[in-house]
Amino acid sequence: MNAPRPARAAEKPWVQRHWILLLILSLVLMIALSGAVGLGMMYLFMSSMKDSEPYREAMRRTQSHPRAIAALGQPIEPTGTILGAVEQKDGGAAQLFIFVRGPRGKADVQVEGTYRDRAWDYRVMQVDIDDSHENIDLLEGGD
Repeated sequence: MNAPRPARAAEKPWVQRHWILLLILSLVLMIALSGAVGLGMMYLFMSSMKDSEPYREAMRRTQSHPRAIAALGQPIEPTGTILGAVEQKDGGAAQLFIFVRGPRGKADVQVEGTYRDRAWDYRVMQVDIDDSHENIDLLEGGD
């Protein structure tokens, strides 16, 4: 009456049964880690740019220039995006594009300069207002 049960085939290990799931999870993990490393590098890059003298000087002049204040309103704040490079060694150079905004609009601040004898010499430092396409030279008075 009690018939013997047939012997069950040996069950495969979990890894062999779910290899596709492991593959997908591994790919997602690699993509997430790559993104985290990329964002970390971008954060370090932006932080080093914000610590540079050309950035600080351009922001100081932009935030205190009467025409920039009239066009953008107060406060004038960076949007967080900075493009360019700064090399602070004798004979070094800076070329930056800083994106800023105020209550009345947005603008780009362009900075170009060279570093000699422990001092920056700026060739270009200007604010380009997005809406009116007005250019404000920050190297000329007004501050």
